[in-house]
Amino acid sequence: MGEIKSRTVNFITMKKSILILGAVTLFGAIHSEAQQKKFTEQIKKEISVSDNPENTLVIRNIFGSITVEGYNGSQVLVNVEKTITSDDTDGLELGKQELQLKVIEEENKVILHPDAPYMEFDKKNLRYNWCNNHIEPPYDHRLNFTVRVPNSMRIDVGTVNDGEVSIKNTRGNLVEARNINGGITLTNITGKTVVNCINGPVNISYADNPERASTYYSLNGDINISYQKALSANISFKSMNGELFTDFDINKQFMETSKKTGKGNKPKYKYEARPVVQIGNGQVDFDFETLNGNVFIKKI
Repeated sequence: MGEIKSRTVNFITMKKSILILGAVTLFGAIHSEAQQKKFTEQIKKEISVSDNPENTLVIRNIFGSITVEGYNGSQVLVNVEKTITSDDTDGLELGKQELQLKVIEEENKVILHPDAPYMEFDKKNLRYNWCNNHIEPPYDHRLNFTVRVPNSMRIDVGTVNDGEVSIKNTRGNLVEARNINGGITLTNITGKTVVNCINGPVNISYADNPERASTYYSLNGDINISYQKALSANISFKSMNGELFTDFDINKQFMETSKKTGKGNKPKYKYEARPVVQIGNGQVDFDFETLNGNVFIKKI
């Protein structure tokens, strides 16, 4: 009996210690959150563009969401919510000064991206150079883009963390959308489509089916896509842990073999076979690939 009693006392003592530790941890978290400083600013721009079907909106975001909507107008209307957070006032003030919205206007292109001394943006290749020796800034930032564009404008946008990508009602001949750690939603769009999504779902619907080859990639997430019922396409599919489903009638099925040139010490050529389903007459090629996710192709 003594041994059982001793264990009971130890358990009660340990339970009290856990409760005290939990209370201290909770108080520390609340105290830390109360100390964090926050600054929010709305940035608005109006950019006039010519009536050219090659006009392209480019957004390269790092933290935050991107929302683009087409409208019947002649200006790019930009509204960006800029948020800076820091544990102290000095860090907050530094973030307010350093982190800016960069707007680049070229002949047929409008480029928007966050800019700060520790960021290196490659304008030629439209990407960031992450290989630098800058010290981590004493603040966090987030830019949420909301942009209205002329209907016919081409779209090329991407973000990395803490945000979603949404594009709707555009009638341009190209939509490119990329997201890491978030989803992509393209609604009532047209044009060639290039989608690359990591760790998020992809949802797409078309006002008119693409007339040029398009590619859809998702690492961890399903792809739900709706085409107009007059679809005529060859649809190739590759997945490690996923399947393809469709309510379109399948005209025929076959295997497609592609050859890729190797690099370095790899074999000179790599042959890859993919299953292909033909819908209608197969007038355009659509390429789907997932790692962990299914593809659902539906009629509108």
